[in-house]
Amino acid sequence: MDILLDFRPGQWGLLILPRSMRPKVLTGLGLLAERGPLLVLDGGNGFNAYTVSRAVRGRDEVLARIRISRAFTCYQMVSLLESVPADKTPVVCLDFLATFFDEALPNHERHRLLKSCLPHLARLGKAAGVMVAVSPPRVILPETATFLELLTNAAGSVWSAEFPSPCPEPLRLF
Repeated sequence: MDILLDFRPGQWGLLILPRSMRPKVLTGLGLLAERGPLLVLDGGNGFNAYTVSRAVRGRDEVLARIRISRAFTCYQMVSLLESVPADKTPVVCLDFLATFFDEALPNHERHRLLKSCLPHLARLGKAAGVMVAVSPPRVILPETATFLELLTNAAGSVWSAEFPSPCPEPLRLF
C-alpha cells in the first residue's frame, strides 16, 4: 500500500477503495508505524489489531506507536478531529464516511457535519499529513452521493483503486 506510505505534510489525501482492500490498508498502517508514531481515527470500526500485528511481525515497540480513536457517530468524528492537536504525528482516518451514511440523522445535518470536518483535515494535513480512506457503500443513495464528491473536491490529492466489476447476470435459457 505504497500510497498510504506517501505522507506529505502540507496537504491531506483521499484514498477511495473497496472494502476488500481493508487488510492491505491495515498492513500499510503497520509499515507506517515502523517509521514513527501514528494516529488512527476509525469511523467504521474496521481497525483489526491482529492484521496490523502480523504486518509488523508482532513487534510491541511498533504497535505501541499506534494510537487509535473510534467514532461511532458523525458527531463523534467531528469531535475527534477538533480535539486532535496539529503536531508532527501523521493521521489516518479509516472508513471516514461510514458514520456520515447513518440514516438516523437528516441529510442536511450529516452534510453540515461533514463540511465542518474539512477545515480540521486541512489543519492536520498542514502539520504532518492526513490520509482519509473511504469505502463507498454498495448502494449510494441520491442524498448521500454528494458526500464523496465533497471530500474529493477538498482533498489535496485523490487516489482511487479499481472496484471489482459486478458479476454479469447469467444467461437465461428460457
